[in-house]
Amino acid sequence: MALPTSTTLRRLAGVTITAGALALAGFSPAAASPGDWTQLSQFPTGASYPGGRNIDQPTIARFGPAVQVVWHGTMSPSADSYFTAILDGAGNVTTPSREIVTGWADLIENPSLISVGAQRLLGFSGLTPGRTGAAYYATSPDGATWSVGSGALSATQSAYASYGFDVVDYGGTPVWVGNAGSTAGISWHVGISATDPAPAGSDGRLDITSCCSYGAAAARDQVTGAVYAAYYSNSSVDSEQGIQAGQILPTLGAFAQAPQSVVTSEGSIESLDPGQRVAMTARPGGGVFVAYRVGYPSTDYIRVLNLVNGATMTVPGSAGARNISMSAGADGRLWLAWIDGDSLMTAQSNATATVMGAAGSWSAPRRASTLWKTAVSAGSGTADVVLTASVGGQINTWNTVINRTLTIDPDPGTPRRGRMVTITVSDAGSPVAGARVTFAGRSATTNRSGTVTLRAPGSAGSARITARKAGFHAGATVVRVR
Repeated sequence: MALPTSTTLRRLAGVTITAGALALAGFSPAAASPGDWTQLSQFPTGASYPGGRNIDQPTIARFGPAVQVVWHGTMSPSADSYFTAILDGAGNVTTPSREIVTGWADLIENPSLISVGAQRLLGFSGLTPGRTGAAYYATSPDGATWSVGSGALSATQSAYASYGFDVVDYGGTPVWVGNAGSTAGISWHVGISATDPAPAGSDGRLDITSCCSYGAAAARDQVTGAVYAAYYSNSSVDSEQGIQAGQILPTLGAFAQAPQSVVTSEGSIESLDPGQRVAMTARPGGGVFVAYRVGYPSTDYIRVLNLVNGATMTVPGSAGARNISMSAGADGRLWLAWIDGDSLMTAQSNATATVMGAAGSWSAPRRASTLWKTAVSAGSGTADVVLTASVGGQINTWNTVINRTLTIDPDPGTPRRGRMVTITVSDAGSPVAGARVTFAGRSATTNRSGTVTLRAPGSAGSARITARKAGFHAGATVVRVR
């Protein structure tokens, strides 16, 4: 069904200024190299307020060379705020932590930051006097000064209780998508309404027959302009469970269960909650992608599905993954970030998004005890990753810049003792020349084909192969020597 469009962003009116201009002192120095962490939020160690929560999911977006991060903070038992920081393309903080939406009794934990036309737009919801609990928005021309709009992004007044929340740019018009109030389905709304809430009946809706649905996300195909949405469901109806995805604009299409997002375990259908907003992105050149966990009761691997053509990829080394995020760079590469135990893991595709490279492991912020949520924004050859982590009894928001991880393929994969092994080093399928490979105490540099030949150790057992090159994250793999 086609949905009516409300007032677009280009006709904003009646906004009220809520941005706090005072920067918080004591921010950490900028990241010096890939994998070094910069603390963005400044919630004091051991304090209850202000503070972060384990459900808070930061949002990140790229505006030219700048990267902006927004996160939720609990200021007191009865007050919430959103904070922001801005970084340059190298991970240097240019605008340290400051409040941009403040004075609300309640704000949702998962706002969504996007670009619409010449404006930065933050989609969110919450409760405060004079507001109904619909989906709302704040805009900024520069990321520092923000204005909360007087209208709304939804007709539903239950957006403040969303189990999923996202906003996407629909050719200059924001579209809200969420699992609002009732968790039995997904809702969306096109454009900005001058009224709060938007007129009754102006939301689109797709219902499922059995509770519940979570983690709503949306992305717009950059070739066709169509908007797709996805969510996770633990419905008791087998066909409604797992990751569900389909087109919502310009017309509503059929939603389908993502392949292998449900599995049979001990005779019953099971699936894994994404733990945050469903990882979803669109890439230049076309394609809308969803990344999700496969397996039960823990992740066997991450699968990436192109909703436009149905193609899938498996992410190597992604067993144990949780809290996945994904972004597409201007060169077409997909970048994924996720948590595995006490480490951040990342992987990237090739430029056509048809081959996934090896997973790279990154240490958590120093003294971090638990990792909670991720967000990622792809740049040119690198990506910014945002992580929430517990340090000293407080949950704060951190940023690092990562680079591409080298992939190592030995042939044979299980060599015999003392035999020669041909080792290929690649960047998601593209050979990498000049990489230094070390195996069994011997080292050599890859040729133009990305290969070296080294001798396996003289004794049986596990042996580690590593590959290093400037500009890349080191790759590693372990082979079993027979």
